[in-house]
Amino acid sequence: MSNHDERAATVANFWKGVDSHDWDLVASALADDFVRIGMRDNEEDTCRGKEAYLSFLTGVIGRTQTHELQSRFTFLSADGRHAFNEAVEIITYAPGEEPLAMRFANHMELNEEGLITKLDIFWKTPPIMPPDWITVDSVIGDEAQSADA
Repeated sequence: MSNHDERAATVANFWKGVDSHDWDLVASALADDFVRIGMRDNEEDTCRGKEAYLSFLTGVIGRTQTHELQSRFTFLSADGRHAFNEAVEIITYAPGEEPLAMRFANHMELNEEGLITKLDIFWKTPPIMPPDWITVDSVIGDEAQSADA
């Protein structure tokens, strides 16, 4: 398998792990200094560090009734350092509520070792906005953030 193929597999494993809630698979794709810049594009919705991100991710998904992520398209640059992904995330917050589908475009950066160091999320505004509690600060707070710093 070529270096480019290995990097493509890393990115694919990340999305597969999020969808299947396989946190070990997600972790295997991330560098320790991983940074997630959320859809709100502010410091409150930025997560720094692999462990902090896994805590955030499991915290958000743990608060939903249902969660599904459909990775629709991924492009990996020729040098294997940047990936662009389109995904649809479908979540239900409470019994009886209609599922909320959010469409995202994601820019990812990979380091020399082929691990993901950055996820920058861009999204189309859905007709119903997600709850305000889906931010890094709301889910895992300042303590988990500073532990990885």
